[in-house]
Amino acid sequence: MADPTDSNKPGNEVEAAEVSDDALFESRSDDPGPADTSVEPDSVPVKAKKPGRFLAFLALLVALASLGLSGYLYYLLQIQNPLEPVSSRLDSMESEARRMTSTLAELKTSQADELAAFSRRQRIELEAERTELLESLNQLANQAPPSSREWKVAEVAYLLRIANHRLLMERDVDGALELLTAADEILVELDDFAFYQVRARLAEETRTLQSVEANDLPGIYLELEALKRQLRQLPVKLPQYLQSRSEAPTPATDDDSGFWASLRREVSSKFRIRHFEGDIKPLLSAEEAVYLELNLRLMLERAQLAALRREQLVFSESLETAASWLLEYLDDSDAAVTDSAEELRRIAAIQLDLDLPDISASLTALEAVRRQ
Repeated sequence: MADPTDSNKPGNEVEAAEVSDDALFESRSDDPGPADTSVEPDSVPVKAKKPGRFLAFLALLVALASLGLSGYLYYLLQIQNPLEPVSSRLDSMESEARRMTSTLAELKTSQADELAAFSRRQRIELEAERTELLESLNQLANQAPPSSREWKVAEVAYLLRIANHRLLMERDVDGALELLTAADEILVELDDFAFYQVRARLAEETRTLQSVEANDLPGIYLELEALKRQLRQLPVKLPQYLQSRSEAPTPATDDDSGFWASLRREVSSKFRIRHFEGDIKPLLSAEEAVYLELNLRLMLERAQLAALRREQLVFSESLETAASWLLEYLDDSDAAVTDSAEELRRIAAIQLDLDLPDISASLTALEAVRRQ
């Protein structure tokens, strides 16, 4: 038997080189004891050659498959359509970006709408709470008894309102002036510097009203009432007969001594026929006199109502009509009739429509102080 450990022999150099580590490891693992020197050297290399060739062949197949796959991928990417995967991916990325942009815009819009709705709800709730708080405070304030100062301030406000109403609606300058003076006296009693602006406006308005030439409406009303009572005492106009010149008496002649002359004188003593010149109105009957008096009273009462309302046109026309009726249907030669007509025309010339000032500034200033 040849010694396998002898490496100096030329016949065993190739066989020793072909022995792999695995074969050696298997030979060692099979026999844990001391090495058997009696084994033939030809049996060891035969068992170690087969696994090495198989692994080499498998590695070659894997290399070839990798090379083929690499070539196919290169063909797909560089020759067939190199930009198709990139462009499709870019398109998908662009569509995804658009979708995300639209989603963000929708989210932004929805969030803005939600914020606006929330803000509106908050404002409504705050306003409701504010109104409820004010109502509660007003109820508490109303439940408490008013002080003497509040009573006086309320009285001043009432006087100022009545003064404005009296001046604007009734055009009563004197009445409005008295009311403003009374309101100022109450403010003097309060002795509060907060009402300084109110008193300043009252002083200006009082000065303005004093410069207005007010009409004596009660005096005008009473004068017309006195004229109404005198209507029944005024005499009615009597018809005036004017004899014509052709009806002048003729001197007596010799023919008047006969029968016919005596008959003519007898008839003339009983009947007389006259010819009149001009328009002669007959005497008014009793019914017509009553109607005339009623119409005159109606005109005077109409003038009284127009004076109270400050209606200048109705007032003047009513009195002018009454004066013309007095001179037309009553005895214009009587002094009472002419005096009454002159009095009516004098009253009709009174100007009722006056330029009245505005006295609402004091009331506005007082309301501002009360709110504060």
